[in-house]
Formats: sequence, structure tokens, C-alpha cells
Amino acid sequence: MLLVLCTWLSSCSKDDYVSRIHELIIDDVTFDADSLNGGSLTYVKTFRGEDLSNYKANSDSSWCSVVFDTKAATMTVSVTENNTFEERKTLVILKDTVDGSAMRSFAVTQLQNDVVNLSDPTDTYQVATEGGQVVINLESNVNYSVQIPDSVDWITLSGSNGTRGLQKSSVTLDVAKNTTLSSRSTEVSIVKADDTDLIIKTVVKIEQLFDPYLTIKVTDYTIDERGGLLNIYIQTNVDFAVSTVPDDAWIKDMGIRDTIGDNMVNYLINVASLTAKQSSRTSNVTIENTDLGLTQAITITQTRNLYIEESSINLLSGCSKQLTLYNADHDKVVWTSSDESVAKVDSTGNVTGISAGAVSVTVTSSDGLHSDYVVVSIEKPSDLKDQIMSNWLETFTQYDDVSVLTHLSCTITNNSEFDLTLNKATFYCDGKVLTTKTYDEVLAVGSSKKFESDIAVERGEDTVVTDTTYTEDGTMVIEIKTIPGKAKENTHQYRLVWNYSYCKESFTYICSYPENYSGSRKQYARKPRKR
Repeated sequence: MLLVLCTWLSSCSKDDYVSRIHELIIDDVTFDADSLNGGSLTYVKTFRGEDLSNYKANSDSSWCSVVFDTKAATMTVSVTENNTFEERKTLVILKDTVDGSAMRSFAVTQLQNDVVNLSDPTDTYQVATEGGQVVINLESNVNYSVQIPDSVDWITLSGSNGTRGLQKSSVTLDVAKNTTLSSRSTEVSIVKADDTDLIIKTVVKIEQLFDPYLTIKVTDYTIDERGGLLNIYIQTNVDFAVSTVPDDAWIKDMGIRDTIGDNMVNYLINVASLTAKQSSRTSNVTIENTDLGLTQAITITQTRNLYIEESSINLLSGCSKQLTLYNADHDKVVWTSSDESVAKVDSTGNVTGISAGAVSVTVTSSDGLHSDYVVVSIEKPSDLKDQIMSNWLETFTQYDDVSVLTHLSCTITNNSEFDLTLNKATFYCDGKVLTTKTYDEVLAVGSSKKFESDIAVERGEDTVVTDTTYTEDGTMVIEIKTIPGKAKENTHQYRLVWNYSYCKESFTYICSYPENYSGSRKQYARKPRKR
């Protein structure tokens, strides 16, 4: 009976139940493809005063779900991101679980994922110098437009195709010939045609190349000692840098580049004058664009036609010196002296000192284009005693118990830088002339001359001895003998005076024996020396 009663009550309750599902106000819902740029993937509907516990929702698509919150009286519709390039729809059916026949539905739409994509694997397009067309292959599902910067006048839009649904299309750009001296590039944007804030945007880069060249028609230049400006003609359509050898300061980049048409550049290099005593000097200049690997080198040779090889001359009055001339072209030359009262120069470059002072001796080519000079300092000749060396050699002879000086020789050596003329040698003993020799011969630099003289032996007074003898017949014989005096010790001072001349000046050189004799010496006798 209890079972029958429960069944009746249940049947009676279901019959009395009236579903309010048809009275719910539910509109169709549309979602963005994703939550980017402020989009939402969730929709919440609140039903105030409604009991939602008997309602269930069913969607025929896995990307859409509906959940009821009976406590908050809300219905939440959620969708996943639409990663496809087409719009998608589903129908959500609401059922009343008590009244199984009561139901209603609403549509959920999720917009497509708008896209303008490149079909090609690159986003940079390169165009040759001569120009041409760039075809940009796209995949898109929206109408699009092509935006070229206003400042770019070398790219124009040839044609394009807009589309809906993921379709392949292309944009064709016409690129003009590149007549500039460098590469150029810009960005072209392909955007959704009705998208004012440019959210959907594809950017490609257009780079127009050029054929770089850097050519120097003349790579070897020669300039004389006067120096000056060199015009280096460079055929190029690129920027270039110039580098010189740091140690060669005589080459200077003037920084002047004159374009003279047809990509021809006149580049100026200044070459300083050559004053060094040398026949030539050479330096290299590099002209290059390192980014493009373009390099050209030129060689600059500066020659000197005429110069005096000596840097400076010290000359004595009365002396002469032949200057050494470098004359590359064997030009006729003229020699001059700035003051002939100090020094004169002849037509061959032979300089003769006249008096103390300094002059400039100049040589000039007959055409007057080339010249050089040397400073000649003239001094009066001086005594060369400090540059002449003397050496005495003596011979001793033994007499009885005394070793006596019997021979002297004196050798002088010319250690100066001048050839000397020996005129005379005078040998003195205690101030009296013993002998004189005349020479009139040259004592060349580094050579020697010897003077020799025997020394007379001095003795004491002879001793007379009488010896008386008798013969057998008684005759007396008287014999008188003279015994020579003993050899005396030598106490004399000797001097050898050389008379010499050079550069028309005469001088004397004195050698004393013994050396540094002061007059206080009592004798000059010694034992024989071992040699």
C-alpha cells in the first residue's frame, strides 16, 4: 500500500509541475576567435529569481560548454580559442529534467581567426639594381590593403587580390631602378582592410640592392720633390674610406671628393715636398669599402731630381772639399755661395774656405725647378798637437861601468783628420841645433815619420902616464902613454821640432827627450833596458 501511495503522489506532483524554461530570456551569443586585444571567451547570464536546478545544457560541439550555478542563478557559456581560419557555430539545447518535453535553444557563434600570412618562407624581398617586380604570396581570410610609406616613391602597387576564407592570393609591387649610390630598403604593411587600429597586420621588408664597384684607372703615381696635389680618379657607386700609412706623414688626405659625373669621383691627396737627402720615397694609399669587401690600392712615389748628398760641411779656411751631387736627370746646374768672402764654390761643386764664418752653398738646375743647399761652416786651422802622437826610442852602449845614450829616434804619427805637409825637422841639444832636415812631403792621415840621430859620447880628461925602463946595456927608455878619460853620464836635454802645415797654415810640433824635462835632472845615464 505504501508503494502505491508514493507512486500516486509522484504522479500527481509531475502533473502539477509547470516548466519556466520557455520564459527564460536568452539571446544568441557571439565570441571572438581568442582573448587577444580585449576579446572574451566566456559569457555569463544571470537569471534573477529563477530556480535553475532542473535545467541541463547540451552542446553538439566540444569547443563550447555551458554550466549552471543554481546558487548564483547564473549560466556560464565558455568557448576555447578558435585557431582555425573560419567562423564556427553550435546550437546549445537547454532541457528541463522534470518536464522532459520542455526545452529551448540558443546559438553560439565564434568568429574566425582573421589572418594575413605570408606563404613564402621569408619576410624580406631583395630586388636588383635594375628594379623589377616583387610578388608577395599570401594566405588570408580577410580583405586587406597594402600600405607603402608616403616617403617611398620607388615602389608602386601593381595589383593585389583581397579574399575571405583562407585563400591564397598575391600582392605585386613594382620597384624602380636604383639610381642612388647605396642600397635602400623600406617596409610594406599588408593590413585588414576594415581594421582601423591595424591589429591584423603583416609587414614585409623590401631591400633593393645595387651593383657595387670601386675602380681606380691609374694605380701608380709619380711626383717630384716639389710635391703638390694629386688627382685620384675613382669610378664608384659606393662610399669609400681612405687610409694612409701612419708613418708616412708626407701623404695627407685632403678630404675633398668632387663628383664629376657618371659616378666618377675626383679625390685629392696632398704630397708634401721632399727635402730629405734621398733619391725617392714610396707610400701606399688604400681606398676601400670594408662592408662590401671592395679594396683598391695606389702607390705614390716621390722622386728627387737634384740634391747635395752632404747634410752639412765643416771646412777650414784654405782647405777645399768636393761636394757630392745627386743629379738624376743629369741637368746642367749652377753653384752659388751666399758669401764668397767666407767660402767660394766652383762650377763643379768644389768648395774652398776663405775666412771664418758660415755660408749656404746652393745648386740649382738650369731650368730653375730643382735646387738644394748645404750649410758650410768655415773655421781657421788650429794647432794639431793633441792629434799628433810621438814616440822616442833610445840606444844605450856600455862603456866601462857606465851605460851611455848613443842613439835617439823619434817617430810621429798623424792621428788628425787632415793630411799634413812636413816641412822641416830640427834636432836640439840643450837649446843648440845639432842637425836640421828638410822634407816637403805629405804625412797622410794615419801615417808616421821617423827622425834618427846618433849621440856623441862624452868623456873625461885623458891621463898621461910615463913608463921608464932600461935596456941590457943600461940605456934608459922612457915611454909616455895617454889613457883616455872615462865615458861621462849624459845629462843633456834633447828636443825635436817638427815644422808642418795644412790648409795653408804653418805650425810646429815639439818632442822633448826626456819627456817633461824640467832642467833639474842631473844626468841621463842608465843601465841597458831589456827589449
